[in-house]
Order: sequence, then C-alpha cells, then structure tokens
Amino acid sequence: MQLRCWSHHTSLLTFPFPNPRQTFQSATHKLFTVMTSSKEQSSPPPPPIRYDLYRGHPNNSLLPTLEIQSILSSCAKDKDSLTRALKYGTNEGDDALLSALRSFIEKRTVHDDGSSDTTSSGFFITSGVSHGLELLCATCTNGGEVWVERPTYFLAPKIFQSHGLVVKPLPMLSDRLDLNKSNGCGTDTEYTEWAVQPDQDIIGRIDIDKLIQMVEHNGVSPPKMMYIIPSYHNPTGRSMTVAEREKLASFAIRNGILLVADEVYHLLDWERELNVDGQDTSNQTTSRRPAGMIHFNTNAETATATLKGCCISVSSFTKIFAPGIRLGWIQAPPFIIQRLISHGYIISQGGVAPFTGRLMTNAIESGLLDSYLNKLKMEYAQRCDLVCDLLKVEPRIVVLTHNSPIKRGGGYFLWVQFPFGVDSDALLAFCMNDYGVKFMPGSRCDPFAGEDDDNGSSGALIKCCARLCFADLDRDELVDATKAFIQAFRSFVDR
Repeated sequence: MQLRCWSHHTSLLTFPFPNPRQTFQSATHKLFTVMTSSKEQSSPPPPPIRYDLYRGHPNNSLLPTLEIQSILSSCAKDKDSLTRALKYGTNEGDDALLSALRSFIEKRTVHDDGSSDTTSSGFFITSGVSHGLELLCATCTNGGEVWVERPTYFLAPKIFQSHGLVVKPLPMLSDRLDLNKSNGCGTDTEYTEWAVQPDQDIIGRIDIDKLIQMVEHNGVSPPKMMYIIPSYHNPTGRSMTVAEREKLASFAIRNGILLVADEVYHLLDWERELNVDGQDTSNQTTSRRPAGMIHFNTNAETATATLKGCCISVSSFTKIFAPGIRLGWIQAPPFIIQRLISHGYIISQGGVAPFTGRLMTNAIESGLLDSYLNKLKMEYAQRCDLVCDLLKVEPRIVVLTHNSPIKRGGGYFLWVQFPFGVDSDALLAFCMNDYGVKFMPGSRCDPFAGEDDDNGSSGALIKCCARLCFADLDRDELVDATKAFIQAFRSFVDR
C-alpha cells in the first residue's frame, strides 16, 4: 500500500505505508509471544499463608462490639451531649474527656513503682500514637536527629524520616557482645548455641552509661529527640526498670532532649503468675509495674531546664479497647501541650475526633472500659502462657521476653531467639513456603539492618530473633500455628 501526496517542489510523491491488517496481526503476535514467554518464565505464586503470627492485630472475637452498641445507645439518649460532640471541638480535646482520661489513668497507675504526682502535666487528644508522633515531630523538631532503640517498632522510623529527622541507633548493651570470641556461640551450621544465653537480660536494653559517656564526656552532640518503648516493648516485650527510667529521664532533661515514650501497652499487662481469679499472687517488689516515663519529669528539673528537655508519653485506646476507635493522647509538660495547641493544623480543624471522644468519655465514666480492659488482660495472659508452654518442647527456641527483672507480662508479642547462625529471614521464607506460617523476622524491627558500620553486635543478634504475635489468631489457630512454627524450625535447622 502506498500513500500519495503533492509537493510544490516535485511531482507526485509516493512512500510505503503499512497495511493496517498486517500491522494488527504482527502486533498481536508479538504481544502473545511476550505474554506466553513471561508466563513460562515466571515463578509460581507463593503458597497461601495459613497461620499469621506476624500481624499485630486483636482477634475479632476480642473487639468490643457489644460495648460499643451499649455506648452508642447511651450517648443517643443524651441529646445535649450528643449535639456538642457533633460540633467542632477545642484544640486540646473536650474537657469532659480530658478529665475522665486523667482520672482513668491515675486510677490504673496509682500503685506503679515510682509513681509520682503528675497533675502539673497536661493532656492533648490525638488520633493515636502514630498521630501523636507526627504532631510532636511537626511542633517540636526542625530537622536534626532522633535516636531509637535497636530493635524498635518497625514503622516509627518512617514517621521521623518524613519530617527530615535523621534516625540513628541508641547504644545498646548487646553492642558489647563479641560474637567472634568463644562465648557459647555455635558455628553457622551447628545451630546449637545462642548469642545471648537464655537467662541474660540484655536484649533490647539501652546502654545508658555509654550514652552518658558519649554526650557528656566525649562531645557527641545530643539528638533533638529519643524514641523509646519502655513498657512491654514492641518487639521484645521487655520493660525498663525504675532505675533505668530514672537514669534515662535525668539524662534527657539535663541535655535538652525530648524523650518520647511510646506507652501504648503500659496498661495492657499482667502478673506472670495468676490465680484462677486473675488477682496478683506475688508481693515481690519486682512484680510491680514501673511507672510511665511522665512520672520521672521532676518538677524542679523540668522548670529550670533552659534547653527544655523532658519526658513525653504517647498512648492510645488502640490496644486497650479497639484500633478502629482511632483515639489517643499525649501527656507532657505544659510548654509541649501549648506547642500542640498552637499548631496551625490543629487550630484549623477544631480539635481531634470530638464525636469519638464523646464515646470514650462514656466508656470511661460508665466503667465499661475498666471491665473490658480487665477481660483483655486475662485473655492475653492466657494466650501468652499458651504459646510459651508450647514452645518449651523445642529448647533451641528461647523466649527472651521473660528475661526482664520485672516479673510481669504485657502487650501482644513474644521475642524469641534462635541458635546463633539461624537467619530469621531465611527461616521465614522457608516457613511461609513449606508450612504456610508467617512471623516477623528480627531484621524487620531493625532500622539499621544490613548497614556496614560500627553498630556492634546488635544487628547479628537481632537477625537470629523473631517476633511472634499471640493476639490475632483464634485460640485453636494459635495452637496450630505455634506447633507448625516449631515443626518448620526443626525442619529448617535439621535438614
């Protein structure tokens, strides 16, 4: 086929033009060839996940559906209160919610070890812990560094980085381990010994003495912010002792550092030994829950700190009621609360979630939150013990969570250690492919995984650990998942 056209310089011009039918057939043939070739070369789809020990969600049966129905019914009867809840709110949160929240926390923490008067601190309502971290970064930082534990909550570093903060590791006690020396570690193929002995309280512990040495004696510039999870840590499950909290808080205040404590699991805890009624049976000092970090903001130090260093607590109703509530709080000294109140985004929107706040005010004042939280604590204590008992049949899987001197359990997770040389990433791939079991490998909780720097031995230790969630699956599924996990581990190391 030819296309003809006229030119004022030449006579009739002709040039080839492809036949439309031939063009379509050729293109179709090429596309079919690419598709079939790609299909032949592509790997088969991954097998389905039967047991998810990765996801940190509550089980559907543990969601407060009946409680929410009762709260909604009650709130609907109070027309004046309901009308106020449907309007714009105050910047820091509704007064009734703030008052109820303070009373609730004071009542639930009055017997905490190290508890002090916190009436000088203020509350600010948020949409949850992540929102609280976002607001603190926006109002209290302008670049700089934030130092975090290793391991840490795996999604927090992304929040800091989105605000231009450089995330760096806090010095950890596990950095002191010399894995090249004979310290009980096996070879890469023996899989018989551990990097940390089963009774060592070293995992996830900040090396506070080294931290003080670095900043106060070696001239290392302090960060703008430190982010920690002091109670029932995600992922390790460990709690800091009162002495550790006092020492770290004092360091932060002296050096003008904002010490942000993610305390979302602080109220979701239990004695490790319970009687049938779920009441405490031990009077040991170590069985008392250490107070939240806000209690270590001594008034004198905070008032005179020219650099405005302080402890700040961020928490929410996510774990103690329901994730979908999307309501939390920041508890901090007044100058931090004032920064939050004055933030343009808060001023523009008229406070955070006034309607949801009204629901939670009712939940607190009616006692529903108290009774529901008590039920959750009993349920999670039993689930935690269930998994720990099952894991006892495989002595090469060590639960490090219980090494803390604080004889309490809490949160959603167990942190387990495999023999040195077992790569939890490789184990995960094997478990998912051959057994349909998913868990969180240690490296996922390490923002610095794979970095070739002088971070000591923490990275190697974390790599042979894993996080298991006991909150999400049904009880029967949790048993089957743990057994499958053990079987997969044995197949992996004994092959």
